[in-house]
Amino acid sequence: MSTVSTELVDFDPFSGAVVERVLLSTEAQREVWLACELSEQASLAYNESVRLRLKGTLDAGAMQGALDALVARHDALRSSFGPDGAEMIVLAAAPGQWPGEDLRGLASVDRETALAALLAAEVSTLFNLAEGPLFRARIVRLAEDETLVLMTAHHIVCDGWSWGVIVNTLGQLYDAQRGLA
Repeated sequence: MSTVSTELVDFDPFSGAVVERVLLSTEAQREVWLACELSEQASLAYNESVRLRLKGTLDAGAMQGALDALVARHDALRSSFGPDGAEMIVLAAAPGQWPGEDLRGLASVDRETALAALLAAEVSTLFNLAEGPLFRARIVRLAEDETLVLMTAHHIVCDGWSWGVIVNTLGQLYDAQRGLA
């Protein structure tokens, strides 16, 4: 005689998110998850940001497409964690929300002040490990021929080595979106 067991899953069917798969988290991820549960300041310490300063005219549509393709390619960038940190939940790829800021009309001093405020806000904004996403990007237009792409991820899904891969991949995907690859 076989028995059937069921397990309750905390999943909101109306959220629009589709779970692609559930994986066991690593011991290192569980340690980071636990540290983040201790305090907001501990969690903020794990925010990692990268700034890419692009020279030349930005193809905004290509950059949006490149960011979508980047997240589709890397499971960790569309992951969240279960309520006890033991599972990493990978969501199906979907187009992202990549906010933009246009600082081109500001005087140089005001532009630098606004940029500093954006950067400070980015590193001081918490990630919700249970809800995700644990990666975000913002496109900041500084001048007609200068753009900043600001990407931030939680260390639980992205480390220093990963940033090298992400930046390289984003460049390739941007070129491909523009038809240059």
